[in-house]
Amino acid sequence: MSQYTADPRSAETSNRNIADRLLELSGQRWNRGKSLVLAESEGIHLTDEHWAVIVFMRRHYLEHGLSINARTTSEVLARHFSAQGGSKYLHRLFGDGPVTQASRLANLPTPASAMDPSFGSSY
Repeated sequence: MSQYTADPRSAETSNRNIADRLLELSGQRWNRGKSLVLAESEGIHLTDEHWAVIVFMRRHYLEHGLSINARTTSEVLARHFSAQGGSKYLHRLFGDGPVTQASRLANLPTPASAMDPSFGSSY
């Protein structure tokens, strides 16, 4: 179980239940090979550090659903990976933004505002 525990009544995540998300994820037929090919096309060599983030993202999505915005997901990631360096560590691994790029590599929907060019932010 992750270090982050969301209140099930919270507006911070989608209202779909775990069974729905489990069905969605199992129906994807996602595997590491697909992520490897995608990462290679983006110029990334996936290491164990990358996989830890990708697996965490999939588990977090299953347990809590899609965050209502990218900032929430970014904060959860930074908190979970704080021992490794938090946001700086995550941005070193995922140059296009840990939320955006890790979601893409994990075959997950991307939270709202993950890429907001008007603010120059990349979550």
